[in-house]
Order: sequence, then structure tokens, then C-alpha cells
Amino acid sequence: MPVDLLTISYYTRGRFPQIRSTILDVYADVYADDIRSDPFFSMERFEERLEGHTSAAGWGCAVAEVGDEVAGFTYGFTARDDEATFKLCENMLRQEWRKRGISQLMHEELMGHRQERKSQLLVRRERPRLRAMYEAWGYEHVGEKLPFPDSPLYDVMVLDLAQSAV
Repeated sequence: MPVDLLTISYYTRGRFPQIRSTILDVYADVYADDIRSDPFFSMERFEERLEGHTSAAGWGCAVAEVGDEVAGFTYGFTARDDEATFKLCENMLRQEWRKRGISQLMHEELMGHRQERKSQLLVRRERPRLRAMYEAWGYEHVGEKLPFPDSPLYDVMVLDLAQSAV
């Protein structure tokens, strides 16, 4: 599918109610297989995490639309224990819009609104291509983390926003 008209909109915490269903719809589409096979990725668990994230200071979200279809979104928040760090929580794109640079454009839009010194994200260990994508964007692997007792093991990656081209 060609990308005729791409629009990326930025939302803050106060506008979350406007896009809540959009985020849930994209998540349900992108994580359909995981939702069926792993309780950690269930809609209920995602909604719990989403509510926690949106209650944090500095929450921001970029939503990409191609024409009138939502292609994906990326969101994060300012870390409660480290105001210099933006925690990038989700960066997801529907299958039909992947490998077109849209994910990076959403990321750039989101990071363009950030005042923090660095961005941190978690990427699933079993997704080396995603890790390589983030490395190409300037993120560096700094460790690993098990954020919840029932979650998969994640690689922790950090981007220095002061030095990045974002």
C-alpha cells in the first residue's frame, strides 16, 4: 500500500481520552497472537499498564494516520524517579504499514516534544530485528530487565537525546 497522505499527531496526557480507543485497537491488532497465548499481553493487563503510564507526568503520544486509517502510535512518559529520562513504552505499527519509515517518523515526532536528556526503552529479547532498528536510530544496549514477574526478559536501550539528531 502506498503512503499517500501521512499525518502524525502529538497528544499530551490531557488529550488521552480522545485516543484511548485508538491505542487499544492498534494494540489488539498488533499483539493479537500474544494476547491469545500469553496472559501478560492480555488486553486487561495492557490497559492496566496504559492507565499507569498515562497517570505519570510528561506523558506524550504520537499517532500516525495514513489517509483516514490509523497506522500506529508511540508513547511514553517522564520517569518518576529520574526526570531526565523519558520512558518510551510502546512503539507499534500495524503490519501493512511496516518497513516504510513510519515508525521512525512517529518516534521523531514524539522525541521532538521531549525536554529530557535521554530516552529509555525495553525491547523483547526474542526480537533482535527490533533491537537492530533501535540501534540504527542511535539507541545503545545498556542491560536487561524483567519489569514484571510474569513478563518476558527485555533488553534495556538508551538514547542520548542531547546528541541525537531527533
